[in-house]
Amino acid sequence: MDDRSAALKITVSTLTRQRPEMLAALIRSWGEMSLPPDCTVSCLVVENDTSPFSEATVRAVGETLPNGAALDYVLETEPGIPFGRNRAAREALAQGADLLCFVDDDEVVAPDWLERLVAGYRSSSAVLLGAPLRAAGPSGAETGLQRLMLRNINNRYLDKERVAARKTSLNDTGGVTIVTNNWLGETRLFSETGLWFDEAMRMTGGTDAKFYAETVAAGLPVGWVPDAYVYETIPPERLSFWYQAARGRDQANTHMRRKLDQKPARAMLGFLSVPIRCVALLGAVLLFPFQPDRRLIQIARTAGWLVGVLGIPFGYKSALYKKVSGH
Repeated sequence: MDDRSAALKITVSTLTRQRPEMLAALIRSWGEMSLPPDCTVSCLVVENDTSPFSEATVRAVGETLPNGAALDYVLETEPGIPFGRNRAAREALAQGADLLCFVDDDEVVAPDWLERLVAGYRSSSAVLLGAPLRAAGPSGAETGLQRLMLRNINNRYLDKERVAARKTSLNDTGGVTIVTNNWLGETRLFSETGLWFDEAMRMTGGTDAKFYAETVAAGLPVGWVPDAYVYETIPPERLSFWYQAARGRDQANTHMRRKLDQKPARAMLGFLSVPIRCVALLGAVLLFPFQPDRRLIQIARTAGWLVGVLGIPFGYKSALYKKVSGH
């Protein structure tokens, strides 16, 4: 938009699949968030499934949230996260929205989240902005080992947040990737530049990272809002060592495959870093007794990275989002 101080129309969206309790928590947080001045806000749930399993959860709230924001629901039956994200973009365009925001359905937003995100947008020249993700606190149902992994995840997120705060500004991400767990973009990214989430990557994940990379490659300005927080609820099944290792494996596999397609020389450097990763894994194992709140997830993610990258020559390809967890 040319005049960012003008009234804005905003669509806030999430993509969901059979997670009614988590989705309900997110919708409640939408209803409790402050709405930015001079903005018309609507919230949209896109269900990516064969049937409207989550529609009742949305309809139970009604068509208007307690803060006055509109609430709507659509069903996208074509399986795959990029199809759901692109459906949200088409819905936002159909509503005449200037901005589209994404959060995940396993998150809740801070009461001032949207205010701060939009304030950052209005103070920047960026057409795509990201913001930090934090881990929600324990539910009390976790085992001791699960609580340990949760502390590891929390520390990992805070470390990423500190790095982002140091490297980024409202007009530069410093190479920090903007992903859809906390995402604001102008809808003209879709309608005018032709950028869309890659539907060929149906189940692999990583389409948001690719969208960001393509936005940067197109020379479009990107930025970071350091104080617009969302909080991820991490269910017990995601707090296992093996889940975190598998997530690291599939994210590394998708990232490296994209590099092989787009920048093969840089991808080869990634393969050459395997010995360094092995040394890092050994170091994390040795340090674990002294730093258990940080090293457990490092061990899991590094081991997963090695499997994901070394599996490429043998034909391994991520199918990260074929299975739904947390419902």
